[in-house]
Amino acid sequence: MASLAPAPSAGSHASPAPFRRKLRVGVVADVPYQPQWIVEALRKVAASDFAEIVWGRTTVSDPRRNRGLTPVSQRAASPVWKAYSKLEQRLFGSGNWSRPADVTTIAATPRDDESVDVVVALGDVTDDEVGSQPSCGVWRYCFGSDAATCESHAGLREVLEGADVTGSGIRVHLPGRGDRIVYQSWSRTLAFSASRNRDNVFAKASEFLLRGLRDLHREGPSYLDRAEETVSGTISPEIVPDTVSALRMATRVAQRAVEKIATVEQWSIAFRFAADEPWSGSLAGFQRLTPPGDGFWADPFPIQRGGKSYVFFEELPQAGGRAHISVIEVDRHGRASKPVRVLERDYHLSYPFLVEDEGQLYMVPESAANHTIEIYRCIDFPAKWRRERVLVDHVFAADATLHRHNGRWWMFANVAANGAEIHDELHVFTSERLTGEWKPLDINPVKSDVRGARPAGKLFVQDGHLYRPAQICAPLYGAGISLQRVTRLDEGGFEEHEERRILPAAGEGVLGLHTMNRAGDLSVTDAFVRRARFH
Repeated sequence: MASLAPAPSAGSHASPAPFRRKLRVGVVADVPYQPQWIVEALRKVAASDFAEIVWGRTTVSDPRRNRGLTPVSQRAASPVWKAYSKLEQRLFGSGNWSRPADVTTIAATPRDDESVDVVVALGDVTDDEVGSQPSCGVWRYCFGSDAATCESHAGLREVLEGADVTGSGIRVHLPGRGDRIVYQSWSRTLAFSASRNRDNVFAKASEFLLRGLRDLHREGPSYLDRAEETVSGTISPEIVPDTVSALRMATRVAQRAVEKIATVEQWSIAFRFAADEPWSGSLAGFQRLTPPGDGFWADPFPIQRGGKSYVFFEELPQAGGRAHISVIEVDRHGRASKPVRVLERDYHLSYPFLVEDEGQLYMVPESAANHTIEIYRCIDFPAKWRRERVLVDHVFAADATLHRHNGRWWMFANVAANGAEIHDELHVFTSERLTGEWKPLDINPVKSDVRGARPAGKLFVQDGHLYRPAQICAPLYGAGISLQRVTRLDEGGFEEHEERRILPAAGEGVLGLHTMNRAGDLSVTDAFVRRARFH
C-alpha cells in the first residue's frame, strides 16, 4: 500500500542529484507580513530534505506600511465592491489563505558569509533590492496569462473578465539570461466568487516552490535551461474593482441562482454498437438512457461476456446523495435492462474502472471520499464484488485509470492539493503487479492543467500510438474530452500532448461529455444537460 508524499513538478527526468548538499535558499520580502499561503510554502521548503532556508530579510520594516495586510486593489476599491465582497464571502465562503502571517519566523537574519543558490522574492521587491544575484536565479510567484508577479491580482482579473482558466506558477530571473517559467499551472475560473477563485489558486501555489526546488536539486542548473523563456518585467498595474465590477458580479450570481431554481442539471449515459468509433462528440446513433427524477447516471464502463453486453456506471439516485455502482445489460436493438446495484459503501463511489488480469475481473471505483484507491474482485459476475485491498491510502484521488505498458502497471489519477479543486493535477503511480505495491512517480504531478489532466476513460492504442482520454474541466466540469497522445511513460518521466478535442455537438442540447469507453463494438459515453424543472 502506497501513501502519497509531496512531489516535484512535471517535465523533469530522474537522475542523480548534481547538488550533493541541500539547496541554500534566501528570502527577501517587501514587508514582514505576507499572505498565509506564502508562509506555508516556505515552511514546506524548510521542512524538506533537499533545501534549507538560511536567511530572510525585508526591505520595509515598518508594519504600518505592510501592503500584505490589505492589497491596494482592495483599499482603493469602491464602497460598493467592498460591500459586495463581504456578501460574497458570506455566500460562498473563503479560506484563510490570504490571511497575513509573519514571514520573519521562517528564517534568521542573514550574515555576510551566507551565500545562497536561490533567492525567493516576495511582494514588490526589485532585483536591486535582492542584492547579489544567486547562481540559480531569483524566484517569484507569478499569476495570469501574462505571468505577472503581483499577488493581489491572482485570480481576480480572470473573474472580473470572465476568463475560462486562471494561471499561476513560478518565474525565475537569471542574471544576464532573462526570465523563465519553471512551473505553470492552470485551474478553472470560479466565476461567481473572486475570493474562492483566489483561494483555489493559492492552495495549489503553496506547493509550487517545493516542487520546483526539488526538481532543481535533482537535476541541477540544467533544469533552468529547459524552462520556457518569457518576457521580462514582473509587476502589472493594480486592478481596482469598481461599482460596475460589483454590479456585473451580482448580476452573474443572480442569473445563476435563477438557473439553479428553474432547471435540473443531469448526467445521463449513452451507448451504441458500431464497427468503428470516430468519437466526434455527436450523440447521433447513440441510445440515450436518462435516469429518473434528478438522479445522475455517469462514468460508464462497458464489458462483453458470454455473448452479452453490460455497462457499469455511477448511479446517484437523487442529486446531493451518495452514489453507488450499478450495471445494466444492453443489446443491439437499443434496449437496456433496469439498473442493478452491484457495489455500495458508506461513502461515495463512482468511475467503476474495469480491468482484467490473470483471468480475473477487477473493478477500481473512485473512493476519494474515503481517501483511498481500492480494488475489488468480481466473485459472481456481474453483481457480486469483494474488496481485495487498498492500493493507495491516505490520498484524495479521483478517477483512477489503470494501464499495462512495457511489463508494468500504471495508474493515472487526479490528486487534489490541500484546499484546491481535484480537477487540475494528474499523478501517476506504478507497480509490477496489479494487486501489488504501488508507488508514485518522483515527478508527480505530471500535469497541472484543468484542460486535460483528469482521466476520462481507458487508455487505448490506435495506429500504433497510445492515447489517454482526459476531461476538459473549464469553463465547466466535464465540458468535453481531450485526446492526449502519450509519447513517454516510464519510471523516470511522462510526456503527452493534446491531439484533438471531442466537444458536444451543436444543436443536440448537450453541454458536456466527460467519459468515453469501448469494449468490442460497444461504445459508451455520458452527457450533461440542463432541462426545465417545471413543465
